[in-house]
Amino acid sequence: MESFQPERLSLLANVDLQRAGLPFWVFYLLLSLILLLIFINFLQKKDLRQKLSYFLAGPRRRFSHLRIQVLIKREQDKKAELLKRLGEFTSIQWPDLPEIEDIAREIRALEENNASLQAQWHRVYKELESRRAEKQQLLSSPESEEKLKTRLAELDQEIAELEKTRAEIQASIIRTDELLEPYHETIGSIIYRLRPEREDLAFLYFQLDSLENKIRQLQEQLEKL
Repeated sequence: MESFQPERLSLLANVDLQRAGLPFWVFYLLLSLILLLIFINFLQKKDLRQKLSYFLAGPRRRFSHLRIQVLIKREQDKKAELLKRLGEFTSIQWPDLPEIEDIAREIRALEENNASLQAQWHRVYKELESRRAEKQQLLSSPESEEKLKTRLAELDQEIAELEKTRAEIQASIIRTDELLEPYHETIGSIIYRLRPEREDLAFLYFQLDSLENKIRQLQEQLEKL
């Protein structure tokens, strides 16, 4: 019976130690050592570092790529507008320049057509305003209602037809302007390449050169990403 008591006390002590577990500071110390070993192992593996770095830099790289593409598109649009201005100016000032003679001839035909359309538009506009003025005058006229109805109906029909004609002419003018744009840009590109010495073109050359440099620098940045 006496020998049983020490054994019982020993078992109870072991149970208490198991319940108590490891102290928290020992647990954190072991965890820190494990993390330190993982970090040291990571530093020794170059491929793993590069993969992690590439993964973390992915979203930033994609954003930079998109941002530079937007900037390039904006600068290219500015360049296209300047080339159109240069081409339009050249086609007016030097239509007989050998390098642009054929294109200038086509531009002149389109411009003549455009001028004719604009003259038609102004003629229709005057007729339309005349019919509208007559309608307003009739509405305030003391003449018999039956007589007014007939003429007002005629005027409404004429006004509707004139408005339709005017809209068709406007659409034709817009189409002609759209056809002229690529011609002007083509002439501008030719003149920019030839670069004739003209004081009135110097500033356009300077602006185009600046845009060319910006576009080239942005494209180089894009290639490095």
